[in-house]
Amino acid sequence: MVDIVVIGAGAAGMMAAYAAARSGAKVVLAERNHHPGRKILLTGKGRCNVTNGTDPQGIVAAFPETGRFLLGPVSRFTPDDLMRFIQEQGVPLKVERGRRVFPESDRSSDIVRALRNAAAGAGVQFRPDSRVERVDECKAQ
Repeated sequence: MVDIVVIGAGAAGMMAAYAAARSGAKVVLAERNHHPGRKILLTGKGRCNVTNGTDPQGIVAAFPETGRFLLGPVSRFTPDDLMRFIQEQGVPLKVERGRRVFPESDRSSDIVRALRNAAAGAGVQFRPDSRVERVDECKAQ
């Protein structure tokens, strides 16, 4: 029996699946590509710009039209929290000009591996090559 199906094994999908599994849910992560995190490999010119080393207020200020919407989520899981999480997965980070955060290795594949391993270690079951064609509502039991 599966409690939660997360659709899409990008950064957000892997983090959501990880968090749900850590909370005790049985999680399946469905990804249409063969490898999870494929788009992450393209970010930051292949280096993966992990986050920006600013505080939640700085993030809100950077998005004048929609920043207030972001304040709640980025206050609960801050850029510092994300940096700490990635480093706990064994990926050293560095901060560059403009407070942009990258893996010290300059390899986005290190970030993909860290996210994938964290999710798998929490018990997430990956389902690559899985195209979700519809989602049906069901009553909770």
